[in-house]
Amino acid sequence: MRFLLFLFVLFHSCFSAITALAKEVKLVTGFDYAPYASPNSPSGGVITEIVTTVFSEMGYRVNLGYYPWNRALKRVDRLNSDATFPFTYTVDRAAKFLYSDPIHHIKLSVFQKSGSENNYSKPDDLIGLTGCEPLGYKTEVELVGLIEAKKINRFRAESVEDCLQGVASGRADFVVLSPSVAWAAANKLWKDKAKDIISEARVPLKTSTEHLIISKKHPNGQGLITEFNATFLRLKAKGVVEGIWTRHLGKDAYPLM
Repeated sequence: MRFLLFLFVLFHSCFSAITALAKEVKLVTGFDYAPYASPNSPSGGVITEIVTTVFSEMGYRVNLGYYPWNRALKRVDRLNSDATFPFTYTVDRAAKFLYSDPIHHIKLSVFQKSGSENNYSKPDDLIGLTGCEPLGYKTEVELVGLIEAKKINRFRAESVEDCLQGVASGRADFVVLSPSVAWAAANKLWKDKAKDIISEARVPLKTSTEHLIISKKHPNGQGLITEFNATFLRLKAKGVVEGIWTRHLGKDAYPLM
């Protein structure tokens, strides 16, 4: 009888361990996207905390890693990780990845050196200039045609900070970034002198959405996306999502979602 009881306890323990392992989710995001996603931001950044909160609510134990953006995509495509965030939509990515509902609505602005005579109001105003693009960032569709026609020069730098320093030094004329990301990086570089060094155009280039993405090769990819969307919506309705935003960035920071 004791032997049978021992076997029952052993089986139950093994089953519980297997179940616990099965409920782990491996997430990856980038290094240089403060205040949204960065190992140097509180709780890994506001979007990181939202995504990990959603998966915790779904019953998953989160394993989170930070990688360069291109490497994060490759890890998810190769099924080394389950999902990555936050990514905007592109046709090329959509061929390989499933997209969640939007987890962030974002404004993208043109940043130039303060005092620049190149006043931006429309993409054609950037003709003849050189833009910097951080590695792993997509080229905005509004600029693709101008770059392909060689009306805008483009070079890529390792990070947001490198692009901002390129603009400040004159190596680049502009960079397109989320204002929150740009000012977080600029304040880190130059502290209270940041607004004397770079400036944000008054007219945004565009507004966009960002998402959690999972490889189409993932055996439970669509199931995870469906459950993630439903859980995110439920937490949003309860005010949890807005609460995370305002705790990180203030009461006026919550995006229209």
